Amino acid sequence: MTVLQTNHETAPAEAPPVASAVHDKVVVPPPPAPVPEEETKALAIVEKEKIPDPVPVHKKGSLDRDIALAEVEKEKKLSYVKAWEESEKSKAENKAQKQLSAVAAWENSKKATLEAELRKIEVIFNL
Repeated sequence: MTVLQTNHETAPAEAPPVASAVHDKVVVPPPPAPVPEEETKALAIVEKEKIPDPVPVHKKGSLDRDIALAEVEKEKKLSYVKAWEESEKSKAENKAQKQLSAVAAWENSKKATLEAELRKIEVIFNL
């Protein structure tokens, strides 16, 4: 049996007294009681796995075809969704670009008007 030795000098000073008491005692679990061999053999209920009915050979081909057609239909729908998303995205970008160009045109027209007025004022004061 191994004896657990603790060094009280190296233990932290702020450790609660319960923790230091735990280090002083060695806890050894009792050995397991011998169990008769008859009790160790447990009975288990095993359920049979359900085996699906085999698909007839003539329907298997049509089943595969149906699955393939469903996949094609799914891919077709996804491509339509992606195309619609791209269309909406391009519409929004075009609308934003149109608004930005309208604002830029308005700014340019105001700048041109103000520059024309400044030239008129310069011409009047230079005469």
